[in-house]
Amino acid sequence: MRELLTENFVLCADEVWRLQHLDAPDCVHFRTFCDEGEFGRLNAQDESRTRQGTYCVSPSGVLLGSANHRDPRRIERLLRSSLAKWEELSKSERLLETDPRETLREIERPEYRFPEDGVAVRINVRDLPRTYEGAEALDANDWRTHAWNFDYAWFNAEEVRRLVPEGLSKGDAWELDPALVERTFRLHLVDIARGQTLHYARDQVRAATLRAEVVKVRRGVAELALTGEIHLVDEDAERGIRGTLLGTASVRVDERDFAELKLVCVAERWGTTQFNRRHDDLGPEPIGFALHLATDHPTEKVAPTAFWEYGWR
Repeated sequence: MRELLTENFVLCADEVWRLQHLDAPDCVHFRTFCDEGEFGRLNAQDESRTRQGTYCVSPSGVLLGSANHRDPRRIERLLRSSLAKWEELSKSERLLETDPRETLREIERPEYRFPEDGVAVRINVRDLPRTYEGAEALDANDWRTHAWNFDYAWFNAEEVRRLVPEGLSKGDAWELDPALVERTFRLHLVDIARGQTLHYARDQVRAATLRAEVVKVRRGVAELALTGEIHLVDEDAERGIRGTLLGTASVRVDERDFAELKLVCVAERWGTTQFNRRHDDLGPEPIGFALHLATDHPTEKVAPTAFWEYGWR
């Protein structure tokens, strides 16, 4: 039944700050309906208030319903009521008067900058079980106990070649490019398990290393063992993260690119930032990250959260 219900909708997601503040056509269109319905009264009182939530909208911008809630039953009711309102609209009410493709070139999105022949790495993050002696039990009914999140790290073709030396053979070992490792760790191995957080600055990096060793080469593919260390400290905010990394990778020797990557980081994090929901869970407590190559599917071309820090032009 749920599949039949969602088949009536085109699902999409975007970063709400962008939609609220930029003047791109899609952002302007969003603001024509985001202050209607359930959010209208509250938003009218505070223009800085986030417009995040779930919106059901016709292509023309007619708001069918909205909610800012995680309860799947409530979202189901929203979809059903919105679909009923959609059925009442005429064709002219449902559609825009102009073709939105005419303004497509005016929309600038970081996803459009995914590099040709580049590599995307997906990074999943979640809290780890607190099994040490004296650990405080977490509330199983609190959504934060089971929260998880993800981000993507990008590398262009030139950067991938910087990570993989030429002519690999069994026994070769090296430190992966320090600048790229530092960028990846300080921007992406951060405590976003429960919500948004700030990345770390360059001068807040105490340690960011990743070492590779070739354990075997077969049919032009080198199998690597990976080990690393991370230590990031923001003294002003009294937050940080410290841990170790372990993993494997497969590298095509001639092409100098990655065929596979499996890397985990087990770390201890402490402190909080404004939006990562750690105000009553300052730690130190265990956190885990899992990194692997993203697929070529469009949904895995989401831009890195801190893409502006890459310095790409």
